[in-house]
This record gives sequence, C-alpha cells and structure tokens, in this order.
Amino acid sequence: MLTILKFTFKEHFSKKVLLFSLILAAIFLGLYGLGVHFAAKDLARNPNPMIADVLFPQLLSLGLYFGGFIVSFLAIFSTVGAVSSEIENGIIQTIIAKPVRRSEIITGKFLGNGLFLALYAFLFFLTVYFTIRLQTGLELNGLWKAAALFALQPVTLLAVTLFGSTIISTIANGVVVFTIYMVGVIGGMVEQIAWLINNVTLQKAGIIASLIMPADALYRKIVNSLLHTTGNPVTALQQMGPFGSMVEPSIWMVIYSIFYVLLFVGLAVYSFNKRDI
Repeated sequence: MLTILKFTFKEHFSKKVLLFSLILAAIFLGLYGLGVHFAAKDLARNPNPMIADVLFPQLLSLGLYFGGFIVSFLAIFSTVGAVSSEIENGIIQTIIAKPVRRSEIITGKFLGNGLFLALYAFLFFLTVYFTIRLQTGLELNGLWKAAALFALQPVTLLAVTLFGSTIISTIANGVVVFTIYMVGVIGGMVEQIAWLINNVTLQKAGIIASLIMPADALYRKIVNSLLHTTGNPVTALQQMGPFGSMVEPSIWMVIYSIFYVLLFVGLAVYSFNKRDI
C-alpha cells in the first residue's frame, strides 16, 4: 500500500492538469493580491472604518470561495481516472497480478491523492489568508482550524471521484462528480439567500444539497469561524452575500463530512473488489 501511496503522490507532478491548475492559481492569486493591495492602499489614504470592516472580510470570502473552485478543479480532474483509466488502458492488469490486495490499491490511491490535494489546498489557504492578514490588518480567528477544513474540501471530492472511477468510465465520472459538486455550490448559495429572506423551504433544500456534497458547507464553516467572533458590530454585513455564511454550519457537518469520505472510500473498495477485470 505504501508503494502505491508514494507512486500516486509523485504521479501528480507529471500530470498536465497540475500545471494548468498552478498557472490558474498563479494568475488568480496575482490578480487577487493586487486587488487587495490597492483596496487597502486606497482605504489607508482615505480611512473609512465602516467600509473597511465590510470590504476586507468580503475580499477574504471572495479569495477562499474562488480558491476553493481551483482546488476542487484539481481534485476532480486529476483523480477522475484514478482507477477507470488504468482499467481502460490495461495497466491495472499488471498491478492486480502482484501479491497486493485490491483494498490496498484503493486505499493507497486515496491516501496518495488525498495527501497531495490536502497539502495543495493547505498552501493555497495560507496564501489567501496571509495576503489579507498582512495587507489589510484584518483580525482573523482559528487559522489552523480553518486551514484544516479547507484541506478537507478536496478530500470529500476525491472520495466521490475515486468511487465513481471504480464503477463508470473516466469521462462519465468527471461529468457526474462535477455535477454533484455544482449541486453543493448552488445549494450553498440558495441556503444563504434562504436565511436572508427567512424561507424555511429553501433552507431545507440547501441543507439537503450540503448532505449530497458537503464541500460548500465546509467553506461556509471556514468563513464563519474566521469572522464570526471578531466582536465587530457589522458582522452581519460581513457575512451577507453569496460568499458569506449567515449561519455557521454545526460541528456535526464536519463530522458528517469525515464519515462521508470514509463511506465513499469504503464503497470504492467494495465495488473494486466485486468488479470483474
């Protein structure tokens, strides 16, 4: 299993999707850093505490939200063919012929991919966090807790993608997982609107979407944990909009996300064991 883990981790560095993701991340972070820099510079020249208290948290949310898109893009498209592509091109035959259990193959692939994606997401989060913290002086809470939750986001997508890779083709798996991810994203936006207008039906719809794909709920937990306890009287304004978190997801959503990952990895092991290759 350790051999598969190491090989899977190193394999990421030779994938074109990683290069594309790094280029996209560099462009995004460059533009984002410039935007934060000039916003902070203008407010330093013309101080307005009310605007700063609303704008800077919104910039943080914006960075983490679209940063999550980039990390999720890498999580889906770098692992969409983790098993299916090897079955399609026959490489899997050389692996399963060796004295290694199929469960070890899946577990090794999950741990190798998960370690890489979590590290990538962790570094991305720190870049956004310190861009805001150093340029604006915005006081934030729970750095390591938020970083850990941000790193968990791509792992939830990895678990679903790995399972899909054991039962359907690579292209179909990519379409299905991306659709599930968008269900969670749209559901998260709908839930924010629902809390704003106090619509219980839409709130329930958003919660159901989060249960189908909890990545967006983890993002809302991150934003709320970073901004919720600042003691700022305009906290409600900071959390308004599609990128905010009007109501903090409970700790049970984090626990659910962990079990969600374990469930889909278990399903991946089960389906791969049953698959005739």
